Amino acid sequence: MSMRKKDYIFLEASDSCALCSIKGADNLTIHHIDKDEKNNEYDNLILLCHNCHCRHHQNKGISKKLIVETKRKLILKTLTHFGVNALKIAYRNKVGVAATRFLLSHLIDLGLLKFKEELSSEAYDGEIVSTEALFEITEKGKRYYKKWLNKS
Repeated sequence: MSMRKKDYIFLEASDSCALCSIKGADNLTIHHIDKDEKNNEYDNLILLCHNCHCRHHQNKGISKKLIVETKRKLILKTLTHFGVNALKIAYRNKVGVAATRFLLSHLIDLGLLKFKEELSSEAYDGEIVSTEALFEITEKGKRYYKKWLNKS
C-alpha cells in the first residue's frame, strides 16, 4: 500500500478508529472491507481500532453493513462537496466538468478524474497560470460514482 493511500486512510478518520474514535497509532489497524488483503484500493480500506476490528471479525456487534456505511460517509468527507459535485457532473456529462485545478486535485490524486484540457489561463507575475480546466471522469471515478455517490 502506498504511503499516500495510507495517509488518506488516516486523514479521513482523523487518526482515530472510524467507528469508536479511539486514537493512538498503536491501537489502530487498516481493515480490508471485502476481506481481500490484496485489494488495497482506497475505498476498500478503513481505519479501525483493534477492539472494533476483533469485534467485527468475531461477529460481535460490528457488521459489514455498518463498516460500509461508515466508509461511505468518510469517502464523502474526503471527496469534499466540490469533489462530490464534480464527480456527479462529470459522470452525467459526456464532456466532463470544468473547474480550477486546486478544487479537484484530490480527485486526480485518487484517480477519479483526469485532466483533459486547459480552458483558460492568465498571466500572473510573469507566469501563465491556469484558471480553469476540463476534467473527465475515469473508469475508477465511474465505479466510485455508482458504488458510493449514486445513493446520496
